[in-house]
Amino acid sequence: MGRNRPGWRLVVAALATLIAPSVRAGPGTWTVTGEAGAEEDTNVERVETGPGLPDAPVAAPMLRFGARIDGRDRLAGGGYTLSLSDLTRIDADREVPIEDVTLVAGDLRWLHPLGERPVSLGAGVTAADALPLSDAVGDRTFSNVGADALLAAHDGDDRRMLLAIGVRSFVYKPVPTHDYDWTGAVANARFDFVLWHSPERTRSLELAAMFGFEARGYDGAAYVTTCPSGAMASPNCFAPTSLQRFDRYQRAALEATWTGRQIVTAGYQLYVIDSNSFGESLVRHRAYASVTSELPGGLYGTLLGILEIDKYLDGLVVGTDVLHQDFANIEDENRSSLQARLARKVTPALAIEARAAIWRNLGTTSMDVEFHRELYTLGVVYTR
Repeated sequence: MGRNRPGWRLVVAALATLIAPSVRAGPGTWTVTGEAGAEEDTNVERVETGPGLPDAPVAAPMLRFGARIDGRDRLAGGGYTLSLSDLTRIDADREVPIEDVTLVAGDLRWLHPLGERPVSLGAGVTAADALPLSDAVGDRTFSNVGADALLAAHDGDDRRMLLAIGVRSFVYKPVPTHDYDWTGAVANARFDFVLWHSPERTRSLELAAMFGFEARGYDGAAYVTTCPSGAMASPNCFAPTSLQRFDRYQRAALEATWTGRQIVTAGYQLYVIDSNSFGESLVRHRAYASVTSELPGGLYGTLLGILEIDKYLDGLVVGTDVLHQDFANIEDENRSSLQARLARKVTPALAIEARAAIWRNLGTTSMDVEFHRELYTLGVVYTR
């Protein structure tokens, strides 16, 4: 059974209307960011290549526009944080208009302290909707909405904890049978520690640990393999069962950040998906490191490297399952990658920015399936 939920955008708009007076005239802290640029995408449809896969990568020039507002303020005796954003990508030469997509997203959290204790209770809502602009459905479009009960605690400024328990509802729009739509309970925990800092706090070493769990109940059925014993598994011999598909989606992450003249981050993430549907169970290892530094000529640069190794516990039959992406934004790629960014301010609020990124399949049980994508971007970013 599919779910259409256009009403959540009215909820986000209402939240923005309620909080807008604080943005204009409050003691809170607010940041507004806008961006515009052009991109060259060598695999705009994100297709894999290999035996039995008919599609070839399509290169296309893209136009990119984005806006974002982030802030925090006081409300009803507590404090809230709000993030609203929109990111749009449009095919400039109209060869692949299915890629014209805009992502509207909002996230609101409110916490109220319990007296003088270093503990706060609150709630949060989150929503993201990727909308097609030139097609009835669009490519890789989705919506993801949810709400959480929140518990936060701290020990001074150097130790913080946030627990969130709630529900999520996800719809993957390109599949008309809605087999990949799911709803379920979620739980997340984050612990932040300042391990060391200089007396003036201009240099610090911080550690963050994150854990998450999702109980995903899909609209689609669980599948079993009916392939002959000893034969290579193939979707041609998969069969649906009378059981609903259920996945246990578990993740854990550890991240260290050094802040000084440079900002250096290194981390490791582990994802484990246990599914009752054949071919969907997965273990993913992801290690990453990034460095941001001031460079000669007034430039600032960031270099990010990601190594991802996926192991499909039943064997990967065709290609990487699109539903094993994070679906946090329209730029996500669950692949190994190398990304670079250069920026130079031309005014206190305006910067010119250039980006380059490559993605590859490395260390994935993909039966000779390959993925090649490069992305080059030049644009301007306004921040105030």
